[in-house]
Amino acid sequence: MLPNLETLYWAFFIVLFIPIYAMKDETKEYNFNLVYQWHRVEYQYPSEAERTEAIKNGSYRIDILRPLDAQYTYHLKTKQDRYFITVPRRERTGTPATLGVINTKEPSRLKTHVIDPYPAWSWHVDMEKCNYHRIVNAYTVWADECNRLWVIDNANINNDFICPPQILAFDLESDTLLYKYELPYDQYHNNNKYQNVSYYSTPIAEVESMEDNCMKTWLYVADPEGPRLLVYNLEKNISWTIQDQSFHPDPNYEYYTVGGVSFHLEDGILSLALSPKTDPPGERKLFYHAMSNVRESWVYLRHLKNPDNFKEPYGSSQLFYTYPTTRDQQSPVEAIDSKGIVYFALLTDVLIVKWDPTTPYSKENFIVIADNKTTMQFPTSMKVIQNVRDGSEYLFVFPTAFQKFSEPVDQDKVNVCLFRAKL
Repeated sequence: MLPNLETLYWAFFIVLFIPIYAMKDETKEYNFNLVYQWHRVEYQYPSEAERTEAIKNGSYRIDILRPLDAQYTYHLKTKQDRYFITVPRRERTGTPATLGVINTKEPSRLKTHVIDPYPAWSWHVDMEKCNYHRIVNAYTVWADECNRLWVIDNANINNDFICPPQILAFDLESDTLLYKYELPYDQYHNNNKYQNVSYYSTPIAEVESMEDNCMKTWLYVADPEGPRLLVYNLEKNISWTIQDQSFHPDPNYEYYTVGGVSFHLEDGILSLALSPKTDPPGERKLFYHAMSNVRESWVYLRHLKNPDNFKEPYGSSQLFYTYPTTRDQQSPVEAIDSKGIVYFALLTDVLIVKWDPTTPYSKENFIVIADNKTTMQFPTSMKVIQNVRDGSEYLFVFPTAFQKFSEPVDQDKVNVCLFRAKL
């Protein structure tokens, strides 16, 4: 029965997925090519006996596993493309590894793509011991131009901190740990009236200079539960948090309906995107918006880099700019290309659109580039990535139908797809 379902699925995809937009009286077409698709999340266990035992004892529950983020990288040594996948832990048991890389070396007999835990199995076991080498819970990751993979391990499962949250950076050449930074207690725990318990989710790295081993790097991390923004200075190995009213959800947009599924979500700041490096010095911006809101905002990076601006919670509202106009629905993800064009998803209409920030932030300036109500439901990851071999840019979109996150996984159908389009 499965081959017939897949045939119907792709026939439907070919008929409906014709993303076209017009700009400057020219019609162009974005070809979103399928990179990978998953029925379920499978891991590369050392042996079949260990996989069977993991299923039997509940440490591997296929029915609850849904990936959230996909990150493309190019391995300079092996000359191979690699794709990192995150699988957030919803419960203490059931998720063997929260971060992995797709195994392309061995053909899978399981009719799905198998994930190797990254950087090794040992990082994902015995979480309660809080070993030095550990990853408790990763939502999204970020690969920078210095060939490093940044991981924010929020270490939080069901509002319980298993270990202190941490920032990790891995060398993608050797797959070894470069940097590890545990967040100070007051930057993640509910210790005052202005903050909730954190779920740091979305990291984005700014490499200010590639000299001195790329030490002049800043990491910005969104916490939708706080809601707050974390700023980390690699060179000085310090961090601070920021609160602003523009990070908050809007009660009028905390109710969703996507693909016929309705749910309630109170998430604040989640989506982050950096304006291009071509911006004049001191003028580079961080674009952002709250998940349960319809407003887009931005702030100059130079302001974020000065912790003195944020000694008082909500004390620097003059530094944050919010567009006076809005979307008409929520958006979970956004990304910016080298020309400054912003790409984002519209949840209710199930669309991928682009917008030129030199024009007003309004619906008539949102150009649809992908329109498929089946394959593009609820993207949880969107990234613009430059191909190191030819310099071309690609938009990666990872629709995961997140509205079904709490439902058991239907293993007889495609549940998650990864697409890319050349820009």
